[in-house]
Amino acid sequence: MLHPGAVDQAVFDHLTKHVVERYFSHPSYWKIEGKPYFSIFQLQKFIDGFGSLDAARTALDSFRNKARQAGFPGLHVNSMVNLWGEALLPGDPAVKNLQEIIDALGFDSLTSYVWPNTLGPEDFPRTDYRRVGDKARRKWDEIADVYDIPYHPNVTVGWDLSPRARQGDPYERWTYPFFPVCENNTPEAFRDALEAARQWVLRQPHSQKIVTLNAWNEWTEGSYLEPDEEYGMQRLEAVAAVFGRQ
Repeated sequence: MLHPGAVDQAVFDHLTKHVVERYFSHPSYWKIEGKPYFSIFQLQKFIDGFGSLDAARTALDSFRNKARQAGFPGLHVNSMVNLWGEALLPGDPAVKNLQEIIDALGFDSLTSYVWPNTLGPEDFPRTDYRRVGDKARRKWDEIADVYDIPYHPNVTVGWDLSPRARQGDPYERWTYPFFPVCENNTPEAFRDALEAARQWVLRQPHSQKIVTLNAWNEWTEGSYLEPDEEYGMQRLEAVAAVFGRQ
């Protein structure tokens, strides 16, 4: 069973106070132009929890004020929204009028969770990693043309939800976790995907030159950067080769 996800104003005030005090002050917390980065995963559930778009804006403004009061120049609010319309998780409501919501809530950027948001019935039960990456990249240009805030493209390490399925059930296309499995996600293919993303952000006139990766340790979704017995450190070395070592 999945948590319903929505929170009300009281809960949001409590958790954002904790986030500002506990995490934003940590020296390793990611900041853009000095502003701590905060991403909202399920945008429509976020709005629904407050009951209206105006109430959601009030909640975010309160969060922004907390960040400024803590000494930061503001808050970078990102929406990790499924821009292709199909719900990734069961019960995830579709976002409508995204540009209106972006303007109303004052988002600073958009990104996506994973490539498989682009998968269709023809990809089930398995599909090639490079094919999925090509489909995702074709969407990036569409997104950049439509929305007036930066889009941070995602590079997905892999995708295999079968460990999360009840093993006795038939693996038929239905809903999470019965999704296609990406094959051939070798370190070489991953490196090529990273380089394609780097070149894309460099071409964007208003890009913040940011690429997101999924994920560090999503072992049960087959998407992880952590070393394993098959490839060792090769995926981490691919990141270093494309983006440099820090």
